[in-house]
Amino acid sequence: MASSFSKPPGKSQPAGPWSPTVRSIITVLLIMHFTCVFVVLSSNNGRSPLQNRLVRIFGFYTQLLNFDPNFAPFALTNGEQTDDVAFVIDLYADGEKSVDQQPLLKTVTLPDHGSKLLDSQKRYFNLGRTIAFYSDPLNPQDDVTGAIARAVGKRIMDENDAKRCVIRCLRRASQPMDIEQVLPGFPRDNPTDPRYDIPIYEADVWIDEDNQVQLIKRVSAAEAATRQAAPRQGGS
Repeated sequence: MASSFSKPPGKSQPAGPWSPTVRSIITVLLIMHFTCVFVVLSSNNGRSPLQNRLVRIFGFYTQLLNFDPNFAPFALTNGEQTDDVAFVIDLYADGEKSVDQQPLLKTVTLPDHGSKLLDSQKRYFNLGRTIAFYSDPLNPQDDVTGAIARAVGKRIMDENDAKRCVIRCLRRASQPMDIEQVLPGFPRDNPTDPRYDIPIYEADVWIDEDNQVQLIKRVSAAEAATRQAAPRQGGS
């Protein structure tokens, strides 16, 4: 006697829109996707050596689709707020003449809109933050900031056939969330306006007749004020 649950002869169960093989492949891809996203998000703060290796492996995928915050300095990711620092470099053709005696060739801003997969943006942001850290007016480390400025200036001059440049390191101040706190004269509807850029380091860099890179730091107003206000050592 045939069971009441047996299938009628000559009929099969209706097939779904995808075959079992396709569903298995999609499942594996989804697991890999969520694993990559979870790893880069969970390792944004306090990254372990294992997480660091995994982030490098998954970086070609997560950075391409902009899933990796990459230590993004936002309160929602690591509880801090750090303004980005950029380089603005004015280039000149003649290394022996001052910038006042020759026309400007071009101005280069770093980081530019290069590929995130090549880490060029992260490298310049890190160099800018290093200069900002060692440019404290109370204790400036000119040997560190000068070495970075020489290296960056030399590379950009070589790429643009220039012999002199003025390199500026600018911190982009964040526009306050309370729009009423915006300083007078600052635009309320354009948070990327140049007036939000705070100069923290400036230097003249040029290549001399011996093909050596020379540098003279331009003292900022904040640093000059700090030096003038410093108390005298000894005496009344």
